Amino acid sequence: MRTYLDCYPCFLRQTLAALRLITDREEEQKRILDLVMQTLPSLPLAHTPPRIAKTVYEIIARETGVEDPYREIKRTSNQQALAALPELTTIIRQKPDPLRAAASLAISGNLIDFGVQHEGFKLSNSLQSHFPDRFGLDDFSVFARQLPAVSKLLYIGDNAGEIVADKIFITFMKNAHPQLEVGFAVRGAPIINDVTMDDARQVGMDEVAVLVDSGCRAPALLEEEMSPEMADWFRQATMVIAKGQGNYESLSQSERDIFFLLQCKCPVVADDLNTPVGSMIFKYHPGSREN
Repeated sequence: MRTYLDCYPCFLRQTLAALRLITDREEEQKRILDLVMQTLPSLPLAHTPPRIAKTVYEIIARETGVEDPYREIKRTSNQQALAALPELTTIIRQKPDPLRAAASLAISGNLIDFGVQHEGFKLSNSLQSHFPDRFGLDDFSVFARQLPAVSKLLYIGDNAGEIVADKIFITFMKNAHPQLEVGFAVRGAPIINDVTMDDARQVGMDEVAVLVDSGCRAPALLEEEMSPEMADWFRQATMVIAKGQGNYESLSQSERDIFFLLQCKCPVVADDLNTPVGSMIFKYHPGSREN
């Protein structure tokens, strides 16, 4: 998905939100915000929003010397979600279709996005109250038909906190289909509250999946920047699941077949998906190549 003019206020809001975590000095915030505004005109609209966001956060890190302003927020999000894990697992087991309920929880967890929603909220309450039966775009039946034949599944993570919901979903997939080998892809470096290797280990994701460093320093997977290990998983997996808006923005034109799971949080993505803001999305993208 290309960048639209409506994305620019979001880039600036994200910049200011990150800077306010780093410094209280308004003159320093303005200096770096000015640098971002000076850089944005040179970046083509043909780029995906995550590719532009990568440049924005590189400026922030370079100018402040702070690589991970969301470190403590991510740690707290993971801790809150882990505290809710036993109750959430029990609720899912009691549902008529536990696998669909686990998928629903994973999509609801995508609310935890400080790139779109930078105000804090009670993570555990958010997760425990979201098990919607209906998706705005619903290709779950396609997923359920394909899953029994899948031997190698790549799950591209999105944000800290929500990865606990991803872990639950992966666990229920593996319980139903023990043959699954799952790789869980993380960002190659800290950016916003996106999941890193440390975040994945904190919630025990390595108990249910092989952790894969994507090599990407953007708030999404960029195919042109994948590490060799990530490229192998992306090419060889018999199913790919990509979580979150950023991964949809970066991979929606991919030749690879992908299941996108996300909460539709902004009008630009809503228009691209032809669905209302706030919709829960379980969308199959068939791609244009043979695996």
